[in-house]
Amino acid sequence: MARFRMRNDARTWFNKIENFEHFKVDFDRYYFCLLAGFASGRSNEVGATTEMVENFPEDYKEASRFLIGLLVMAELKKAGIEVFERESVRDMFKRLVNPHSPNQLTDEGMRRMNAYASGGYDYISSERETKPYSGEEFLRDYAQLIEGAFAD
Repeated sequence: MARFRMRNDARTWFNKIENFEHFKVDFDRYYFCLLAGFASGRSNEVGATTEMVENFPEDYKEASRFLIGLLVMAELKKAGIEVFERESVRDMFKRLVNPHSPNQLTDEGMRRMNAYASGGYDYISSERETKPYSGEEFLRDYAQLIEGAFAD
């Protein structure tokens, strides 16, 4: 079964704020990268990663369908498929989503989810001059970065 994976360089980049009180699980940093990947439309696959978890952590279970929906929308946009193209949308769902899987993703879906988290890290780290040294600073800047990604 495929697992959520975090790039090793991303883990290092976040190391000064890994004990930030609002980061309760490793997945928190992954989530920030993932959303930045979706917002910026960036995705890439990088080899050096660390396995995290197979399933969405408890704090993210309620958001899992939303995140999977964002993945499907991002992949539809990337493929140039409009939401009213029912057969193509259905094919995309079959490629990415498996409701019988513990994380509700196919192996391809997990691979693409991790690719967006990787691309999101690229976006965040390229838009900031330095890595974050406080959680508050990161959250403040992150909101502006996401806003900028949507504007682009």
